[in-house]
Amino acid sequence: MKIGMIFPGQGAQFLGMGKDFFDKERIVQELFDSASNCVDQNFVRLCFASSDKELQNTVNAQTAIFLVSASIYKLLEEKYNITPDIVAGHSLGEYSALFAAGGISFADALYLLKKRSLFMDKATEEKPGSMISIIGLPEQVIVGICKRYHKPEEGMVAQVVNFNSPQQLVVSGTLPELEQIKLDVKGLSGKVIPLNVAGAFHSVLMKDAQKEFGTYMLKVDFKDLEIPLINNYQAKIIKTADEVRESLVQQLSSPVLWWQSMLHLRDVDVIIQIGPSDKLAKILKREWPDKKVIAINKPTDIQDLFNLLERKIPIDLNSIDNGEKGEK
Repeated sequence: MKIGMIFPGQGAQFLGMGKDFFDKERIVQELFDSASNCVDQNFVRLCFASSDKELQNTVNAQTAIFLVSASIYKLLEEKYNITPDIVAGHSLGEYSALFAAGGISFADALYLLKKRSLFMDKATEEKPGSMISIIGLPEQVIVGICKRYHKPEEGMVAQVVNFNSPQQLVVSGTLPELEQIKLDVKGLSGKVIPLNVAGAFHSVLMKDAQKEFGTYMLKVDFKDLEIPLINNYQAKIIKTADEVRESLVQQLSSPVLWWQSMLHLRDVDVIIQIGPSDKLAKILKREWPDKKVIAINKPTDIQDLFNLLERKIPIDLNSIDNGEKGEK
């Protein structure tokens, strides 16, 4: 059975994400400890006992989402012997996918995400912006609306930056322009959802961040991939370390071609979303109602996954002893 795995990006974070796994699984506890040591951050407090506002901070959100996604992936790989045949990740989720594909170490991924998010934060402070999701209008209509307000030479930015599905696009822009776009969309009976992010990501406002971030690529040891990865900015299957390096730099100020990427998964048997949130899985279920799609973000989802894979789960989830749970 061919498996595709997808990993979420910023906006997927929520307070308490990963706690059910952390409470039961030593693998997850060890990765939380390792991550905290890598970037000098108390991830137990951040993920389970901080606040929505603190978790929304770009640096906190990106490293925490990666940690939770990577932890669930390693649990599936090491404990349940479930691995993908192809992977993709939405924006920062590309780092989780890259880790799953064997192209980057856990520590290097955290290192790069912290640098990435710091540069994105800096760009946002210099040129404030945000993102909105638009549902219910054709792509050409949304692109046309954005063109009215996109005048970067005048400090006005409005770009379609996430092509999540034929029915859902995301616009990045400067704050006054986004307010105008909201009015235009609502006037055409479209739906607008503000995103839980702190900047106009994947737009021209991230060009300076992209330039600064590129210098850090030389410090990271990327490897050729053990599992093919569909990149964001080209929606192309890549396998080499050089392709990975270029993709991670280019995606900072380039649109996320998510739906175009998902078309590569039409022929897989099961698509698994790994990490906090289930929004990407819901989009695919809506577009492909007959496809086997599941999100794994709590322990009970694992039994559902084995049912979907038509396999017998190797252990009884209800009778794990304290030693296996790795309780502290």
